[in-house]
Amino acid sequence: MEILERLRAANPDLRLYSVFDPEFAPYGRMIKLPAEDALADAMDKTPIPESGNCYVASLPELEALEAVRAAERTVYGGMELQAGYCNGRGFTLNAEEYHKCSEVNFSTTGLVLLLALPGDLRDRRLDAADAVGFYLPPRVAVEIHPLVLHFAPCRVQESGFNCLVLLTKGTNAPLPAVNTGAEGEEALLWMRNKWLICHPDSPQAAKGAFVGIRGENRVLKL
Repeated sequence: MEILERLRAANPDLRLYSVFDPEFAPYGRMIKLPAEDALADAMDKTPIPESGNCYVASLPELEALEAVRAAERTVYGGMELQAGYCNGRGFTLNAEEYHKCSEVNFSTTGLVLLLALPGDLRDRRLDAADAVGFYLPPRVAVEIHPLVLHFAPCRVQESGFNCLVLLTKGTNAPLPAVNTGAEGEEALLWMRNKWLICHPDSPQAAKGAFVGIRGENRVLKL
């Protein structure tokens, strides 16, 4: 892929693959969603901010789509879903999160996901060097396995990215309280069904999230 080769040349210190490569298997799998044209049209209508990223957990226009209703049955076994998006122009690792459900992503712009495996997290800490980049081409749907660490995608062009986010309903909703000083995994619990670690230089650290990423913050260069 031309885009992937360009990104590899610009980021020689980052392991970069395509979601079509066998290296993706421990992190997730490709899935087929029906009525892809309607899904793509809906995603093209979601705004990309001029800077940074924006996340909308639940958007009725997306949740009404046949593709989302089908995913409830075929991917999530009848569990109620929320369908939203993460769009933006971000290009840094900053943080990693995991859920105890899978997450479906789909894009019409293409993007890179910076992922890490549950086993890479040791004593609630992750080395930034363990993050691996996976290029998700336009109009390809993937299911990220539960517990796989991920966060906001990275753009692969200056115009930014859009990314559909399907999760079980209620994920990423606020908690009554968080306790980042707690023992064990509870210290990472940042929102409902969202365990988060962040880099000390990140905006998330400034908000009080658990600092658990060591090393130089990853940056995806174009």
